[in-house]
Amino acid sequence: MVGFVGLGAMGYHMAGHVCRLPGRRCLVWNRTASKAERHAKEHGSVHMKDLSGLGQTRVLLLCLPTSEEDREVTEAVAPHMSRGSCIVSCTSGDPIASKRLAGSLWERFGVHFVDAPVSGGPRGAAAGSVACMLGANHKEAIEMVEPVVRSFASKVVLCGPAGAGHAVKAVNNALNTAHLLLGAEGLLALQSMGVDPAVALQAINGSSGRSLQTEQRLPQEVLSGRFGYGFKLPLMAKDCSTAESVIRDGFPQASLIPAAVKLVQQAAAEESPEADYTEVVRLLERRAGQELRTSKETAAKL
Repeated sequence: MVGFVGLGAMGYHMAGHVCRLPGRRCLVWNRTASKAERHAKEHGSVHMKDLSGLGQTRVLLLCLPTSEEDREVTEAVAPHMSRGSCIVSCTSGDPIASKRLAGSLWERFGVHFVDAPVSGGPRGAAAGSVACMLGANHKEAIEMVEPVVRSFASKVVLCGPAGAGHAVKAVNNALNTAHLLLGAEGLLALQSMGVDPAVALQAINGSSGRSLQTEQRLPQEVLSGRFGYGFKLPLMAKDCSTAESVIRDGFPQASLIPAAVKLVQQAAAEESPEADYTEVVRLLERRAGQELRTSKETAAKL
């Protein structure tokens, strides 16, 4: 039996994939009960009204905003779980907190804690194609968890002991926004010289400067003015701050990622709490005194 806590933009879809595992029953809980009820109707999951009822599961997945919510749910459920069970954090969590929680749960209850954050956004979660970064202290936990994780992840990478998955995810997200900011800076400079940003991207995406951000996020979310990828800027700023801690501990002399993180934190402070993470570009647009948008004439030709 599998449990799933946290039916947000990512978790709702991920739990749906878990429901389709043969021979598995999926119990779900969400702070907003109506969402869990809707999930049960749509995917055949079982809506649990009380967290302690999830103690009957052998694998319990969490997809929550921060490690603090992970800790709260874990403390409520772990005492009711059998020894050898696994709690899996798909949260973009803090690696130090995850390492500490893994040791504590194993020592007190004999319950494994595996960090398994994912990357791919709501679209990837819906398609079952996210990438998953595992951190675990015991081989038996990995063997128990991996078949469940593969129901929604097309790529699973074992990164190291507990906390390693969350550390890699944090650095991944810092790189994500750093690439987005670098691309936007370049396009703003080119636009001021009379180069349409969409035309510039055509050249860059056929050359060595391309990235996921130049190929997808910039044209689809920024140049279009849509800013609707589906991941909130404050959450990205939180992940980037976690990455900054990882960098500070592992490479104190680093300067590039900390500089990008500073921009993300500033943008999060200036934008709406509901802003999409791609709206980090608005900070650069304000500095440049211009917006990055495809002209109607260029759009008609593309």
